[in-house]
Amino acid sequence: MSLINHPGSDHQMAVIGIDAGHARDIMLMLADAHALISDLAGGAAPAAARQAAAVLRDADSEYTLERLAGALAETVNWLARANSDALAHIPGD
Repeated sequence: MSLINHPGSDHQMAVIGIDAGHARDIMLMLADAHALISDLAGGAAPAAARQAAAVLRDADSEYTLERLAGALAETVNWLARANSDALAHIPGD
């Protein structure tokens, strides 16, 4: 798992309600961010990757570029599954 897990967080649940359009927009935005960060983490632009890694360090982030790319991928997948599951309960015509 790439998402940073804090002790006890697996015993908590947050539920938010957003419409399908917003969920889709968020999913697409995160997918784009994942593509960009994954490319940086893969070494496509070494100078930009060094700068991005420095920004994360300066922000005291617990993420590296690689972990951030993985966390974004997991989040996109979770949103896609949640969206699909929500739509599956809507009866067809």
